[in-house]
This record gives sequence, structure tokens and C-alpha cells, in this order.
Amino acid sequence: MYKLSRTLLAICITVGLFAFLVPVSRANPPEQGQNLLKNPSFEGGFRRTSRSSHVAVGWNPWYYHTGPGSKFYEPEWKVIQRPPNDGSADIRSRIKDGDRSQQWFNTYALHRAGIWQRVKVPANSQVTFSIWVQILSARANHWVEGQMVSGADDLGNYQVKCGIDPTGWEPQGQILEPPGNVVWSNSVWDADTRGPGGTNRWVKIQVSAQARGEYVTVWVMGWNKWAFRYEAAFVDAASLTAVPVRRRFVAAAPIKPTNTPTPTDTPTPTPTFTPTPTPTNTPTPTYTPTPTFTPTFTPSPTPTSSPTPLPTPTRLRPTRTPIVVNAAAVAMPPGNGGEKTLIVVSIISVLALGVGLLVGKKLARRPA
Repeated sequence: MYKLSRTLLAICITVGLFAFLVPVSRANPPEQGQNLLKNPSFEGGFRRTSRSSHVAVGWNPWYYHTGPGSKFYEPEWKVIQRPPNDGSADIRSRIKDGDRSQQWFNTYALHRAGIWQRVKVPANSQVTFSIWVQILSARANHWVEGQMVSGADDLGNYQVKCGIDPTGWEPQGQILEPPGNVVWSNSVWDADTRGPGGTNRWVKIQVSAQARGEYVTVWVMGWNKWAFRYEAAFVDAASLTAVPVRRRFVAAAPIKPTNTPTPTDTPTPTPTFTPTPTPTNTPTPTYTPTPTFTPTFTPSPTPTSSPTPLPTPTRLRPTRTPIVVNAAAVAMPPGNGGEKTLIVVSIISVLALGVGLLVGKKLARRPA
């Protein structure tokens, strides 16, 4: 049973690896170095684009013109064809590879013109566009070894450059200008295509950019500063290659657990003591003390003893009802009126005390 489980586990691992590797192998980019251009060497057919112009199949002409009074004019496009007898040295010098090349030119006029092609590429790939260039810019005929060349005093007038539009914009018509987002190469000048001995030679220009989708548009532009007798650009052996951007699978780094910080004790808020309001001092009323009366004490007369002894009577002491003196009434105003009142009260108290004693004695003498 244990061996069977190990066998099943090995099979599952093998199938899983296969399922993982197959999509990766399918995602591999196509063979690099493949030229994606149509008719890159201009060897295919060509078509007429105006009454006197012909452009190789797959390519489109363009030129800049601002309307009436513009200093830029429409050039003519020609396909250079090697004749059956191999042609002259001048014709052979205008072809880089094969039997054909593309040319545009003016006489005694300025132009800003060239060719373009829209190409489908792997989405968002890194593309490289290159093309070989030759230039003729001369005020008069200059011949070196059977080739018409730019004069030594005429150099620095004409230049050519190539570019890539990463968005793949598709122009309409011929009168236009390349968009501003084109990535351009460095320019090659007429002096660069003149050999050490003065004969014609080819120079390669190249540019790279990353596509922003599944299409790019490649451009070639040539222009001159002064209107010489001969103003011409020749191009041949173009190439566009693409390298798909590979997705890199990076193993995720293990996530280190974050130490949970020890919670900080929240300090117990110190109670704020409400200050005890300072009481408002209430003025203390002036207190007039009640005068204390000292009663005049009259001693009771000693009873005369009877010859016949009588039983000792139980003496009942009268309950004295305290006289409540009204403080308000006692508080007498100072002066003679107050003193008289005190005398009257004292007399009444003495009389009341005497009456009480007499009543007590009579009650004591009654037989029990």
C-alpha cells in the first residue's frame, strides 16, 4: 500500500510539471532576426502613386507641404532597376543588394519627404528598424569613376534619418508629417555617403523602440537646406525585427511575520479636581445676648413643731413649670424703660414663688 501511494505521488508530480512547462514552451518568442517588413529590399513589384512616381509594393510615399506659397514641394519617387546588361557604374552604385532600390528626388527645390510602412509585431515587443542610405546633393555635375557624386563644396546640405512610431498610426494620403511620438535615429549626411576617393557609398542607419500594442509604423525622412540642382535620397535593404518581452517569473520572497508591537499602556487619566468654590461670606448678624436674671431666693419659714407627733407626710414637690422667656421680648432697648421692665418682672417672679410655697405647705398639712 505504501509503495502504491509513492507511485501515485510521483505520477502526480510528473503531470504537474508537464502542465507547467508546456505553456512556458508555447510562450517562447518566435525565431529572432526574422524580417517583418513587406518587400524590405524593394525587389518585389512596384506601383504608380502619381503621374510620374512609382513606389515599391508594401511601401507608401509621403511629403510635407503647407499649401500655396509653401517652400516644400512634392518630390518624385522612382524605383532604380538594374538593366539586363548590368548597367553603368552610376546605376550599379545606387543599388545596395539585389537588382532594385527606392529613390525620391527634386531639382532646384526643397523637400521634406520619404516612405513609411505599418507592420504587425508581437504585442509590446522591442523592435529595431534599420535601412541603408545613399545621398546625392550637388549644384552641378560631378563625376568620379563613372559615378555622379556630391561636390566637395556642396556637402552638408542633405540628411536622412529613420524612425519608429510605437503606436502604429496609419496615415491617410500623401501630404502629411510624421507624428510627434516617432522615435528617430541619428541623421546621416551627404558627406557620410561619399567615400574617401569621392565615389558613392552606402551607410546604415538604425533605431529601436518598444511597441505599444501589436502594430508599429516605420518611417524614412530626407530633407535639404538649399535647393541645389540634384537633391536625391536612395534607400535599400531595410529590416524590422522584434523581440517579444518575456514575462519573468520571480519566486515570491517569503513574507516575514511582522512582530506585533506590545501595546502601550494607556495612562489612566489623572482626575481633574474641580476647585471648591470659595463661599461668599454672609455677614454675621449682630447678636444681642439675652440677660440672665438671678432670682431673689426667699427661704421657706421653719414650721412650728406640734406636740403630737404626726406621721411624716410625703412631701410632694410641685412641678415647676419653666417660664419660657421670649428672647425677643427680653431684648430690651437700652435706657430707663428697660430697667423698669426688669424690676416688674423680678417682682412678679418673687410673688409667684411665694404663692407656690404657700400652696405647697397647705397640701403638706392635709392628712394622707
